[in-house]
Amino acid sequence: MTVNSSEYKSKRQWSEIISLINSARRFVFSTHADPDGDGLGSELALARWLKKQGKTVDILNPTPMNGIYRFMDPSGEITDFKVEKHQPVMDAADVFVVFDIGDFKRLNSVGEAMLRTDKPRVSIDHHPGDKHQFTHIMDDASACASGILVYDLIREMGGSDFTKEIAEPIYAAIVNDTGNFRFNNTNSEAHAIAMDLLRSGVEPYPIYMNIYEQTSRGRVELLKYTLENLKFSTNGELAWSVLTQENLDTADASVDDLTGLSDFMRSIKGVEIACSVVALNGDPVKVSLRSKGKYTVNDVAGSFGGGGHNFAAGAQIEGPLDEALALIVNACLAKVGASTDVW
Repeated sequence: MTVNSSEYKSKRQWSEIISLINSARRFVFSTHADPDGDGLGSELALARWLKKQGKTVDILNPTPMNGIYRFMDPSGEITDFKVEKHQPVMDAADVFVVFDIGDFKRLNSVGEAMLRTDKPRVSIDHHPGDKHQFTHIMDDASACASGILVYDLIREMGGSDFTKEIAEPIYAAIVNDTGNFRFNNTNSEAHAIAMDLLRSGVEPYPIYMNIYEQTSRGRVELLKYTLENLKFSTNGELAWSVLTQENLDTADASVDDLTGLSDFMRSIKGVEIACSVVALNGDPVKVSLRSKGKYTVNDVAGSFGGGGHNFAAGAQIEGPLDEALALIVNACLAKVGASTDVW
């Protein structure tokens, strides 16, 4: 695939969403709880482009962003949603647009506020899943990131020369969800669009550095506990590790420092499925699953009410840690065709 600025033609059907956007004046954007670089980059890029077209856009997210992504929003365009403060903003909106949301429940109170109105709700996403709460849907699992879809939409709406402030968050979205063009979802479309974004002035290293080279000492300590607690099964194809509130407190780490631990386990030679299990006080047990590609894991996560991509997914399991751990490890063992007696 090549990107020609003068002859661009999308392979996707955007006409209904474009008509809706053109007819509206005020928008509310959002993404999932614990937003990542893809959700944040997607909403920032489209918001900045629409504002240049004279539209009003408020970005209201259900939870604060991880500190590593703050570089993407230096002027504070993104606001943490508070229902008592922002319900009037929701009521005044003409259209809601949600990015990167595989599961509507992950919108938390933002989703509840959306459902209290009869305004159109648009999903722009690359995750499979049930989207019945939305009136307009653009879901394409062939896109490596929701940011790819935002680029595609802007081009279809007549955008050609991307300013750096619009190009950077799209590039960050792609870098985030492809592991800096390393994961098996990386494709020719991602590289072609990245090349066009570089022509718009994007500097790759600062974006890479901010996302992947900001490891805190707390995260290093959590990585130590991850290795200490690491277990293997089925000749090393399955690896899992458990972290608890005690580990977090001892490491003087934050919840933000938990990001990427399952990716590290997946990098171990011979591991096909990596499972990070986190039990924090008062929260459901959180499970992060990663696969090198031999086995899918979104179906494993889906059996516990979670979801994600074929090879990167997550879920939350209610109940005591021991019970949750047994459930998820047994599910992973079944996925690789092993007996649940082996661990």
